[in-house]
Amino acid sequence: MSAINWLALEPYREMMGDDFVQDILQTYLSNSHSLVMQIHTAFGAQDAETFTRAAHTLKSNSAMLGAQTLADLCLQLETAGKQKQLQGLQPSLASLNLEHGQVCLEIQAKLQGE
Repeated sequence: MSAINWLALEPYREMMGDDFVQDILQTYLSNSHSLVMQIHTAFGAQDAETFTRAAHTLKSNSAMLGAQTLADLCLQLETAGKQKQLQGLQPSLASLNLEHGQVCLEIQAKLQGE
């Protein structure tokens, strides 16, 4: 089962073309790694504000891309950050790493196939 619902990008493809969608995918690859790192760094520092902001941004970017499972994980993390409840999130962070890795693999495969 795919980690990305590729139909989510069709409106962008129809309005702006294939090159625009490729730009979206490449930008996501560049930015999402940094956001995941920010989430982990903020977690380690117990910096709820940075943690929440990074989780929110990754959630929005992932949802726009059609990576709904990843977006849902980010929503859980964002909610925990807003509540300043950063304890016990290691399993969620491990799931975030796995799902983000899968999303990135699928994006890379898509970019190589297009």
